Amino acid sequence: MRSKHEDLMLFFVLTLFVYFRDRISGQLSLGGRMNSRIRRETLEHIVSEGDRNCIWELRMNTNVFANLCELLEVQGGLNEDGHVNLPEQVVTFLIILAHHKKNRSLQVRFCRSSETVSKYFNKVLKAVIRIQSILFAKATPVEEDCLDPTWRRSKVELI
Repeated sequence: MRSKHEDLMLFFVLTLFVYFRDRISGQLSLGGRMNSRIRRETLEHIVSEGDRNCIWELRMNTNVFANLCELLEVQGGLNEDGHVNLPEQVVTFLIILAHHKKNRSLQVRFCRSSETVSKYFNKVLKAVIRIQSILFAKATPVEEDCLDPTWRRSKVELI
């Protein structure tokens, strides 16, 4: 008859065996599968469940988000490298900008390390900078003869 202590040790050894076996074979361990599911569900909650969540989280609807992802991929050179997919990269970037979130809050939300969040934020930022001429409108000065009351200037005479 085994004691509770022996049962606990046996459970611990079996857990280690399963963990290292999965590591060596290249399969995801239970934690990796769990984190992957959490990431997927978080991304689906933001993007795939309709415009309401997408607008609330990213300040744009799903169609605009999809267009932005395509533009960043085609024109900006942003790509997936097997670790973080393109929509997740763009979502983390937009949440940081739209809500002034810290790296730590996104680490918890997407089950990523601080290094990963920072790395992909910088990748997306560089892609946005590459396509800034497409994304950002160029300012034009208001002309002197403008009739719009919003932009009407009052001329002040200096004595």
